Amino acid sequence: MAENRFDPSGYLTFDLARGRIAAPSGGGLVALPAEHLAKLAGDADAGALGRLGRSIGEWFAGRLRERLASTGDPTAALPETFLSELNGLLAVHGFGRAAIESYGDAVLLRVGTAVLAGPEGVAFYESFFAGLFGAFLDQTVHCLAIDTPESRTILVGSPPAIRRAAQLRTAGVAPETIATRLHQESRAARKGAR
Repeated sequence: MAENRFDPSGYLTFDLARGRIAAPSGGGLVALPAEHLAKLAGDADAGALGRLGRSIGEWFAGRLRERLASTGDPTAALPETFLSELNGLLAVHGFGRAAIESYGDAVLLRVGTAVLAGPEGVAFYESFFAGLFGAFLDQTVHCLAIDTPESRTILVGSPPAIRRAAQLRTAGVAPETIATRLHQESRAARKGAR
């Protein structure tokens, strides 16, 4: 199968005469230094930071839907196509690249270059990806960010799975182990319910 690749040509238009940056959707954009976004995030209370992350994530979901609409239903895109387009959008906007790993019922999203670090980055990325996946799938999505030395890892799951993962994260359990345990506990619960 041919690998789908994000084509950035024409995605951003720099109109230097008017001093504007435009996206294909017609909306204006502003390029900010990452440290200013980090300062904004650090100065914001948790609610404001969550709203900012969710809003930006929802905006990304709209761009992702537009780019995948040419193949029909955007939510039916092949995982490789979805990830290629997502990574292209993340890269064009300076948010790094992501890798998706599936552990049965649990999904981990690894962001190799996190623009925001520390507790503010954790809160921002949780809200950002909850907004992105929620708006893309048109349903409520819950996320939990887990920092590792190499990357920021986002766990996507149900509210009970996120609560359990938060307990494990507090205990210092690695993201892969959290995902594996969630999958094992889910399977055991389903078998017990039979």
